Formats: sequence, C-alpha cells, structure tokens
Amino acid sequence: MSIMKYILFALLLFGLWVTEPMWRHTDTATSASPVNEHIVEQKKTTTEEVSAETRFLKKLELKFGSRPSVKENTGVPSSVYTYWRKTLQYPDSLQDETCSPIRGSEEGWTTVCRYRTKKSFDTLELREDRFLIKNGTVYKK
Repeated sequence: MSIMKYILFALLLFGLWVTEPMWRHTDTATSASPVNEHIVEQKKTTTEEVSAETRFLKKLELKFGSRPSVKENTGVPSSVYTYWRKTLQYPDSLQDETCSPIRGSEEGWTTVCRYRTKKSFDTLELREDRFLIKNGTVYKK
C-alpha cells in the first residue's frame, strides 16, 4: 500500500510535467493588455492634473503670499483670529469657531468661517462669513 502512494505521486508529477505547456502561461510577449493601457493612461492623466494644480498653487503663492497656516483642531487661519481681535466688539466671546479648508482662487486665499460671538446683552449670535486673505491681510467678503 505504501509503495502504491509513491507510484501515484510519481504519475501525478509526470502528468503535470507533460501537460505544463497547456496550463502554465509562459508567453513573454511585451504587448500590453487593454487593462494595463488603461492604468497607464489614468496615471498619466493624474500626473498631469497634479502638476497643473501645483503650478496654479505656485502662481497663487507668488501673487497672494504663502498659503495661510491654520489652527489644527478648528481650521481657522491665524490671520483670521487677528482680524477678529481687531474688528469684533467682544473678541473674547468667540465660541465654536470652525473654518472650511483654505481654497485658492483668482481673488486670493478664501475660507468660510462659522462662529458665535457676543452681540449684546449676553446673547450669542451665530455668524458665517467668507474671508479673503491676501499677503496675510484678511478681508471680509
């Protein structure tokens, strides 16, 4: 019985060896499949889009200064905090301030901020304003 196992195993190996060209793909042709061509085209398109975006951001940095730094947990640019301190009647009453990610546009760096501030008589007012930042100077739009 034990010799029979070895004979069957040897026959199996021989059968695999004989039929190898049928089941093992050994084509070394360099022709690309349609899927590979599609992937290469996607990578090329992505690279072009990223380089165009990089050129646009560099142009904005030359024109409007570097992209404003933001406070990590709220996303509020430091220059907007400075603007609030100078313009709000009660700057110490700021609450729940958050801003959208800073976007570059033809006008400058823009962001939309949502915040609560004391209006008068201890009431808080919810505000949502669009700010334009040029060379570190903030303008309310």
